[in-house]
Amino acid sequence: MLKNKHKILFTSMITLALLATFIIAKIHDNIHGVIEYVIFGLFYILLGKNVLKNAFLDFTHGKFMRESFLMTIATVGAIVIHLYSEALAVLIFYRIGIYFEDRATAKSRNTILALVSVRADSANVFRNGDIQKVDIKEVQTDEIVYIYPFEKIPLDSVIIEGETWLDTKALTGESLPKTVTVGDEILAGMINGESTIKVRVVRVYEKSSIAKILVLVEESQNRKAKMEKFISRFAGVYTPIVVGIAALMMIVPPLIYGSEVFTEWFRRALTLLVISCPCAFVVGIPLTYFSSIGRASKLGIIVKGGVFFDFLSKVDTVVFDKTGTLTKGQFMIKSIVNNSSLSDDDFLKYTAHAEAQSQHPIAKSIVAYYEDKFTKVNNNIITDYKDIGGRGVITKIDSYDVLVGGDNLMRQNNIDIPKDADKNLNVLVAIQGKFAGGFLIDDSVKDDTDEAIRMLTKMNIKTAILSGDKKDRVESFAKEHNIDIAVGECLPEDKVARLESIIKTSKASVFVGDGINDAPSLARADIGIAMGSLGSDAAVENADVVIMDDKPSKVATIIKLSKKTNAVVWQNILLAFIVKFVAIVLGFLGITTIWMAIFADTGVTILVVLNAIRILYPIGEKRDDKHLDKDDKISGACNCENH
Repeated sequence: MLKNKHKILFTSMITLALLATFIIAKIHDNIHGVIEYVIFGLFYILLGKNVLKNAFLDFTHGKFMRESFLMTIATVGAIVIHLYSEALAVLIFYRIGIYFEDRATAKSRNTILALVSVRADSANVFRNGDIQKVDIKEVQTDEIVYIYPFEKIPLDSVIIEGETWLDTKALTGESLPKTVTVGDEILAGMINGESTIKVRVVRVYEKSSIAKILVLVEESQNRKAKMEKFISRFAGVYTPIVVGIAALMMIVPPLIYGSEVFTEWFRRALTLLVISCPCAFVVGIPLTYFSSIGRASKLGIIVKGGVFFDFLSKVDTVVFDKTGTLTKGQFMIKSIVNNSSLSDDDFLKYTAHAEAQSQHPIAKSIVAYYEDKFTKVNNNIITDYKDIGGRGVITKIDSYDVLVGGDNLMRQNNIDIPKDADKNLNVLVAIQGKFAGGFLIDDSVKDDTDEAIRMLTKMNIKTAILSGDKKDRVESFAKEHNIDIAVGECLPEDKVARLESIIKTSKASVFVGDGINDAPSLARADIGIAMGSLGSDAAVENADVVIMDDKPSKVATIIKLSKKTNAVVWQNILLAFIVKFVAIVLGFLGITTIWMAIFADTGVTILVVLNAIRILYPIGEKRDDKHLDKDDKISGACNCENH
């Protein structure tokens, strides 16, 4: 990239210097006729070879109504009527424009594809009594891997020996190092600190966090926003119309006023062609979305396409799941009530075995508590297991009929529960057809949940929570955290139904979730946002946006970024349209010169490119999501020749 930069600048400066020399010489009549064509022809080929090549390729593919075609007609025509300096100036400034565009696109693309560089190629796997370097795609689940200081984490794993700190910035956007120890899960793409750790692989490469990110990034570049699609269609209609008008300008006035006005109207037509190049539109708009996708990835947010920025900029309602979304999903048993004739240990044993096959975080917390206190569950004593979606489980443990779930499951199976038992306990247990007791299990709230709600409220966005937890607990949670709407005791289908009613009264709605049971709601909402670190594969696949560090405050961040993206898109459209419209009118009247036309084309293109990449580099930012509303720094550049 640096080599191309110097090459373009060197070529442009030398050409400008020589051009100035020949212009002076021309003024003094030192060169004439064929020599003029030869000298300026050489410079024309030097500067315009790519334009001519693209125009020829477009023509052979039947797509000649593009900017390269317009540039070729305009510059060749200028040479025909001896406007050599103007013809070369068009190409010089076009090359300068390309330089800025190349830089902008490279920076945007590198920001997104930098994720690829955090992927490790191999892992230090302990096999056959020795440590072997193995390709990450060949490492299997449960294999033991050694990760040395400052190495990349090769695969999603759990630490089984050692403690260290991790650099998670490339994966989650979080600048602060994260301390981890035995039992903690670490994700592929993070960078180990200064200690060697021994880990057990929990997911093969194809299912790892970094593999999912790379797939999402690849998809994001192929989903165009409505405005991008409109601009593409617009350019396809706009260019032939401009060429047609230019042709009429060259033909009609000479037919009316005589051949003596041909040169003047021919010059006006060439000016129109230069002014009308749709470069500012076809470059500036897609680059704005591209920059926004890159900016989001820097913040640990993967947006699956520019189209979702359009929806997010209009959002007026955000609906959250509770467990694992606004809370950490790390449940702890606060109290155990045993009303059965069994010992406390046996009561815990039967409950833990009943929950052993459930993927619900609360069930996992009961199993973890049992295994930490006693031993691993014995799947051989579990029979007739039945998962009642969203309600609980029914199974048989050592010939005992065991039900574990909420009050709805108890009542459906004619289990009498004490008054207010469901208010004091959130997991109820029945053994042999009788109420046996239950558990009070609580989840800790994420550190930035209150900040997330505050940020959304400040933007006049209504917040709601749909949860499978008890109604009174959900309402209490919503009141404590200033959430506008709270609905508890929701099964997956209930969440979708409630979401449907919210969608009907909203301009655009967002659903934020993390679990398998959230997948239908994520798919149904105008925009689905999944928590990517701890979220299920189903949630990530059905979501439109993935937050890699599971921070709910990033919901407000991506909405802010979308509003900024929308504003920049319209700024670029209006800037390009107004300048070109004024220049076209003046050009038609014969007031605009070729030099003014150059500014109306290449100059405006450079301005919209610089405006688009402001999104990548906010001024005074500490590289986190709290500063998106600050002023932006102009930097960077794309490749118009490839559009």
